[in-house]
Amino acid sequence: MTKELQTSAHDNREARVVRVTGLVQGVGFRPTVYRIALALGLTGFVFNDEAGVGIHLEGPREALERFPKVLLDEKPPLARIDTIEMHPAECQGLEDFSITASRAGGHVTTAITADAATCNACFADMFDPKGRRWRYAFTNCTHCGPRFTITHSLPYDRPQTSMARFPMCPDCLREYEDPLDRRFHAQPNACPVCGPKLVFTDAAGRAIAGDPVENALRSILAGEIVAMKGIGGFHLVCDARSAQAVARLRARKHRDEKPLAIMAANVASAQTVVQLNDEEKRLLLSPAHPIVLARKRSDLPEGALSGIANGLVEIGVMLPYAPLHALLFHEYLGRPAGTDWLEHQAIDLLLVMTSANPGGEPLVTANDEALARLGHIADRFLMHNRDILVRCDDSVVRVAKVHEPAPCLRPVWVRRARGLAPEAVMLGDNPNAREADEAGVDVLALGPYLKNTAAATRGHEAFLTQHIGDLENAATAEALEEAVEHLSAILELEPQAYAADCHPDFFSTRLAERLARDTGKPLLKVPHHAAHVGVVMAELGRTSTTFGLALDGVGLGPEGGIWGGELLAVSATGFERLGALREIALPGGDRAAREPWRMGAAVLVDIGRADLIEPFFGTMPHAGAIAALVRSPLTRRTSAAGRYFDAAAAILGITLVQHDEATAAMHFEAAAADYERRSGPVVLESESAAGGAALSQRAPLDLPRLDLRKLYIELVQARLAGVEPGLAAATFLHGFALSLADWTIARLAEVRSSSYVTTGTAPSRPIVALTGGCFLNRVLLSDVSERLAAAGYAPRVPQSVPPGDGGLALGEAWLAKCFFEAHRRTASAHAPLPTDPEYGFGPISKTDAFA
Repeated sequence: MTKELQTSAHDNREARVVRVTGLVQGVGFRPTVYRIALALGLTGFVFNDEAGVGIHLEGPREALERFPKVLLDEKPPLARIDTIEMHPAECQGLEDFSITASRAGGHVTTAITADAATCNACFADMFDPKGRRWRYAFTNCTHCGPRFTITHSLPYDRPQTSMARFPMCPDCLREYEDPLDRRFHAQPNACPVCGPKLVFTDAAGRAIAGDPVENALRSILAGEIVAMKGIGGFHLVCDARSAQAVARLRARKHRDEKPLAIMAANVASAQTVVQLNDEEKRLLLSPAHPIVLARKRSDLPEGALSGIANGLVEIGVMLPYAPLHALLFHEYLGRPAGTDWLEHQAIDLLLVMTSANPGGEPLVTANDEALARLGHIADRFLMHNRDILVRCDDSVVRVAKVHEPAPCLRPVWVRRARGLAPEAVMLGDNPNAREADEAGVDVLALGPYLKNTAAATRGHEAFLTQHIGDLENAATAEALEEAVEHLSAILELEPQAYAADCHPDFFSTRLAERLARDTGKPLLKVPHHAAHVGVVMAELGRTSTTFGLALDGVGLGPEGGIWGGELLAVSATGFERLGALREIALPGGDRAAREPWRMGAAVLVDIGRADLIEPFFGTMPHAGAIAALVRSPLTRRTSAAGRYFDAAAAILGITLVQHDEATAAMHFEAAAADYERRSGPVVLESESAAGGAALSQRAPLDLPRLDLRKLYIELVQARLAGVEPGLAAATFLHGFALSLADWTIARLAEVRSSSYVTTGTAPSRPIVALTGGCFLNRVLLSDVSERLAAAGYAPRVPQSVPPGDGGLALGEAWLAKCFFEAHRRTASAHAPLPTDPEYGFGPISKTDAFA
């Protein structure tokens, strides 16, 4: 930027006060304002407070008017500007521009940024042998490093972080106080003289002499397992190329099914084992540095990376996002100077990096806790003395082709955690034009049972906790409470209402009931699959009736139905079930989710081939009695798409028993993908895709159902004929997707012509939300979205949160917010919320406009 507008004259000077909101603290925002002000010849000052950033500017009108655009153009890389407001002010005759201390005392309306991967400039500092941060494992600046996981309250200043115990040395303090330095007000700023230290110990916690990084790498290369303290918790680390070490890790952690993530030094190293498209590379290198699920290279030697992701066609890969990660690779190469190796050199060291959470419990974060809980898994421990205040697991993402309506490759989040949480999800692309009431009702939603997160709204924003996990034990339930308390405290959230799943036995539901009861605030219970559609509505800021396909493994519907394959219409005040998959028996109840062979047997009985139960599943316990159980009127039935995929995987013999709910579906998809990679895509026309399925078979008053029995008849015939399982799986997947899409199109045409009143001008492409964990399946997502787009619809998969249960709390929060805002509108703009303790999200109003 030039200084052509600078002037020493005080004539014709004007003043402005500027308010900036968004992610503007802890990201180098004030130094950026400082530099822009100097370049534009402006005087004044800038400060942080609970609302964001405040600025007082004085100078020529032309320079003042240029300031907002220049700020938007030159904002720091981690910043997100939501609003810039500028108003006239009185000139104070200021002679220079300064950065003043943070101000406190008001209500927090700003937010803290997520942890960010180490930037290239800090890596350059670390790997400069002449620099004072040579090989220092806690190097950071305002553009990178931990934030959320080390902060207990706002404003984001050092006393409110776990760095408060480390006073800065004169050199670090000089950087910290220099507005033109990259580390100006970098709250975790430190160096080897004054900052945190590493220690390497045995399993009993006894320190081992020598360089901690060198010792840790030596242990890893010797086949040992090292528990390593990271940014948001501990990882269990071993040599990914050692089948023996991987097998030992799996045995000790009792993790026999789930794939393991690996860390590579850089993109070039990752590409030695996976194929990466441009979008996957972008995600790997983004500030979040998530785990990216990428396709294995087809030319990998047989047995390579044994035990990492056996039976799957993709591997979860990530790059070093903390200095300590990079130091392991640096040590492996013999401590070279510079960063060329980190940017371009393919390095054969690959490290398993799996979360240190034994037994499905929360992630381990503290040193003593690690020694106590991981001592039976890890041989050695690489730890440090900087406290982790908030546990936060790695985020996971995969890239899929989506037609929205044009085809594009875009990220679909599997888990939203480190690098993303707790950054806000904007409720609508334009927060000033969203459909919900401007008066607003802020809601805290406690989320589902599986893959839990909680969510809270604040004005036009929603904040999700980091990934909590399955609420199957007391420790994880406690972790949910802690996460909600921390998020509420750090953002000063004051919910006016609560939201929860309809299932009465979920811990999250009971917690919401308790919070509502203790605070005297109302509670809305939102049916699981309506909340799935609500996620897309939240992202778009929609309150008008929205169509959605919600496909997942299980979810409680009204009156206790076991849903999971639903076509819904959802509005601000209720929802309607427009159709569903034909129900099949759920023999054994919840046990069927762990034993897909039971679902396979249920389908065999359903298509009249109970005679194949013994040939297909005769080795399974109770196989001889399963047919009677399937036929029993006491056996519950389900429409869940996830159980349909389990059945298909079992019929083809791919997965008969699973410990993780998604294993059968993942291996089924992998078999299909592997076949199509080798032989080309399976292409079906609509008629053959449906397999003769009844697209809307029902009695006049019955719910429209998609009957897929003929697809299963063809699947059984393929197995009996010896068709390659991958071909049979691919044919079934495409057939399922296209049958579902054609049925949906037919049903929506019927609904739009007769069931809903249209007010105003309806969009040319009505939105159809594609939600639920089944839409993590690439074939299902691509085929269904393509078909819907071709029929004139606008398919939309959640973009900021997972389509599965990991994003469900956002939908709960949005629908509850809209529900209570609608209630308030029927009274008066500022009427109090109802005092009734509990509400249900009921039937949709027939007068709600379809849009």
